[in-house]
Amino acid sequence: MVPSLFVVVCVVLAGGCRYQKPTNLSSPWLPQQQVWAVAPLANESGVSSVDPLTVTDALVLEAASIEGVDVLPLNRTLETMLALQIGLDGIPTLEEYRILLETLGADAILVGTVIAFDPYQPLRLGASIQLIQPDQVAQRSVDPRSLSMSLGDHAPATQPTPSPLLQASGIFDAENHGVLMALETYAAGRSTHELARSGVGLYLLDMDEYSEFVFHQLLARLTSEAGTMSASAAP
Repeated sequence: MVPSLFVVVCVVLAGGCRYQKPTNLSSPWLPQQQVWAVAPLANESGVSSVDPLTVTDALVLEAASIEGVDVLPLNRTLETMLALQIGLDGIPTLEEYRILLETLGADAILVGTVIAFDPYQPLRLGASIQLIQPDQVAQRSVDPRSLSMSLGDHAPATQPTPSPLLQASGIFDAENHGVLMALETYAAGRSTHELARSGVGLYLLDMDEYSEFVFHQLLARLTSEAGTMSASAAP
């Protein structure tokens, strides 16, 4: 009786059960719940009109949608960075990030940079992100402008090499058919707006929406890499 009633309700309210579950990301550290902070992204795109905080908001939203991850409000992270005078001049060191994590009570912090930005049709956005955890403290700096490069080679030879840093980077051009295919998968189940349900239209018209898609792709790569590393480290 209940399944029949569900079908009737779907037909009446949803016009035939057209809804579907969106693709979601899961933390590789489940069942342990993680708390992440997100540092404001640096702008290295060469485009002066970029608002780093607006783009960072998209990263916060996507990180918060990961199952098993709670994300601190961006304003709280900014206020704490200002209070600790972290990131105000120069590039924060991993030790400074460790202090920030301890103060915030977070398990990890996402840092990164915008490397390409074109808000006109066709949209184009590139970014690099990196997840820093307390056990990765070393006497070296983390330059958000070089996150697409391997950082392990920069550790002094006289010091032990820190554990690998989780990172992901890429440039997403809305003219690329591979990007459009990924965008169509991402858009499914994420909106009742006709443009979104009929394809990728909504996400191709608004850079804020497109930014969320881009960070979903980068976070998918990052969490996948974390899962692979966790599996290989398991006894």
